Amino acid sequence: MRALARIISSGLLTIYCAGTFAASLEITPVTVELEASQNGQVFTLHNNGTEALSAQIRVYSWNQEDGDDQLTLTRDLIASPPIAQVAAGGEQIVRLVRAHPGGPTQEMAYRLFIDELPPPNAAPSTGIQFRFRYSVPVFLYAPGERGAPDTHWSLETHEGKLLLRVRNSGSLHARLSDVSLSVGGNTVPVRAGLLGYALAGRERVFPLALSASALRNDGASVQATVNINGKTSTVPVSYAH
Repeated sequence: MRALARIISSGLLTIYCAGTFAASLEITPVTVELEASQNGQVFTLHNNGTEALSAQIRVYSWNQEDGDDQLTLTRDLIASPPIAQVAAGGEQIVRLVRAHPGGPTQEMAYRLFIDELPPPNAAPSTGIQFRFRYSVPVFLYAPGERGAPDTHWSLETHEGKLLLRVRNSGSLHARLSDVSLSVGGNTVPVRAGLLGYALAGRERVFPLALSASALRNDGASVQATVNINGKTSTVPVSYAH
């Protein structure tokens, strides 16, 4: 399950394949949102290829514990149809239905897994079959105002590597992208594009591909520049050596 969580947090699309093969499935929207008053929502699968395809859709509840994503298969939200057939150049609307209508007391997070399935007439293979997996975040909001994320940032070292810890004490998830760290006038890029999410009331730890020496600060303060839910901010970062 932890390996699965790492796959999801690495981005929207994960590919389990080798060789020359192009993904033809497109999903809109890339984030599904449900208000407390809604019993369901829809998303659309678009097939940009020249052959029909099948896709399996599963829903996982999404939590964060011990700084990592935790995923559990759930029936709180039901995808209909669970296996979609999409004609070449066509599209298929999929309904995401709540099994237990009613307003949650806090924001709830889920992940959709959408797997392209091999065609039924595919020849048996002793190697790895081509397969594409897509991951789409789903958020079910509590009644009333959504609130806002409230993130607190810290750095720590582990075996010579840096860990970035983001605690979100707010009532809304924080989508973190385009992250860089600055210290003593020097800026160190962390991630161009999506880094990941810190869910509401949760904490997420991101291992950085940086050595501890990359941020030698000699007492200087550390700051992070980050895009949070579409808005760029500069936030202080505590550094535990």
